[in-house]
Amino acid sequence: MEYVEPNIVKLSTADFQLEESWQDVRGFDVYDDNGDKIGTVKDLYFDRETHVARFFDVSAGGFLKVGKKHLLIPVEEFTRDASEEDRVRVNHDRDMILDSPEFDPDVVPDMDLQRTVYDYYGRPYPEEDSVAEVEKSSEEGKGTIATVAKKAVKGAAKGAVKGAAKETTE
Repeated sequence: MEYVEPNIVKLSTADFQLEESWQDVRGFDVYDDNGDKIGTVKDLYFDRETHVARFFDVSAGGFLKVGKKHLLIPVEEFTRDASEEDRVRVNHDRDMILDSPEFDPDVVPDMDLQRTVYDYYGRPYPEEDSVAEVEKSSEEGKGTIATVAKKAVKGAAKGAVKGAAKETTE
């Protein structure tokens, strides 16, 4: 069996960084659309090639690490109100979120699990050469996390290219 490199990578282990520190939502509390707390964002997964944010690793439930589950949730399902510090909202109710597919955060999710998660949330799986659809809220200061993460990584990628070009000329 031939080893196939995963198509996504965790931000915490990636060789790129977000352009601005405020764009990093790791450690933020996660709430459902009714205002009930679900858990915490543990990490973000990005497309390895395009550096587009794809998923959040949300840790939910449990007591003293017993019964804790990790949920892989597409970034398009999240919104963030800039006036609410250290929190993001999943656009579904608690039961739907907690019934979503679980995964092992020590193993990069394979394509089958990624497709299952997109299907669960009723979203099409992004094609390899496309960028995930991004919706913007019409309300000022609000927008999907996908918008923020996409812009952040696009800026980080540009910065990395500029940095590499600068290093080669010195």
